[in-house]
Amino acid sequence: MAKNKKGKLKVKNIIILILILLGIFIIIKLVTKSDFKIEMKDNVLNVGDKYENNFKATFKGKDVTKDVEVSNNIVSEKIGKYQITFTYKNDNKKYEVVKNIEIKDIKKPEITLSKGNEITVLIDSKYKEPGYKAIDNYDGNITKNVKVSGKVDTSKEGTYKIKYAVTDSSKNKTTVTRKVIVTKDSPLNKSVKDFKLDGLFTNALLTETEDKGNSYSDEFIFAGDSTALYYVINKQITGKRLWHKEGIDPETALTNSIYINHIETNKTFIENFKEKKPSKVVMTLGTNSAAYMEADYFIKNYKKLLTGIKEASPDTLIIVQSIPPVDGSYDSKSNGINNDKINKLNYYILEMCSELNIPFLNSAEALKDSNGVLKADYSISDGIHLSKTGNEVMMKYLENHVYEDK
Repeated sequence: MAKNKKGKLKVKNIIILILILLGIFIIIKLVTKSDFKIEMKDNVLNVGDKYENNFKATFKGKDVTKDVEVSNNIVSEKIGKYQITFTYKNDNKKYEVVKNIEIKDIKKPEITLSKGNEITVLIDSKYKEPGYKAIDNYDGNITKNVKVSGKVDTSKEGTYKIKYAVTDSSKNKTTVTRKVIVTKDSPLNKSVKDFKLDGLFTNALLTETEDKGNSYSDEFIFAGDSTALYYVINKQITGKRLWHKEGIDPETALTNSIYINHIETNKTFIENFKEKKPSKVVMTLGTNSAAYMEADYFIKNYKKLLTGIKEASPDTLIIVQSIPPVDGSYDSKSNGINNDKINKLNYYILEMCSELNIPFLNSAEALKDSNGVLKADYSISDGIHLSKTGNEVMMKYLENHVYEDK
């Protein structure tokens, strides 16, 4: 009997010891856990977001986020549920916290409308869909999934709406609307005297702002044909900010070398942009083209030039300037340059800028008299190139039509 009692006592003591040790272990784990804490900013992340920046780690109340190792077992570009292990080492001890996280596609796709969200067409003309593109952060190009609804009746004046809707594989839906204005009052149908671009392609057309003065215009280089050259001749800018070639047009600008600061570079505009990557530029081309080039061909090459420049120097702010008007005497000539041709090209340039998302500076409107032609004292004797006064007006227009990044 004594032996049985001793045996039972021994077993009991062992059980008690185990329970004590287990209690100690639990206490240690609890204390350890409370010492090292992880606070997640969000347990659900969008595809592609960096989870490493989504937490704060503290040890005994002290921020130790920068000293924490994070398990790299998440594919942030792939939807799914994951576990992250956070590890912190202190005094040869290792502390770990495991958190659950989910990667989801919660971002809506983007629809871009060619030629902008508002276009104008002439009454009784044929409406042609300008085009669109849909890009999703997870699915990529989903343009083929866009559903287009709405109709335009070009036989009746009015404002029509075309809706574009697309849904990605995660059920995120985007809808955008294009406003189509059918009118007999299109700028393309206006006289030289009545021609205006106000209110058209508003995503590109620069409007009047606070005058920023030289502090703004001094940030730009001026590129283009001899229009840019006369900024220097009339001392509106120093030669150090001039990129030009006399007689050049959007077509020849793709292949001809240019001068920078009056020095031959033996490189085209695009090649120079790729090498030098200027921060801001005003581009002025078209005076030569207005004499002989068809609008479609002009725009085709101008678009190719600007697209090439943007690809070569993506961080450069490009502002495209309108073609300046010419003296009214040119409008009586049957061939060559005239203000009606210039106006129409400026309309198509603005339309192109809207499509390419490039700001358009309509300085031409500041140079016209009440008849819509170049003011007499704004040009030199040839009636085309600007005088010092004309250049001052153009520069001031740049300074009070400031591009403001939205």
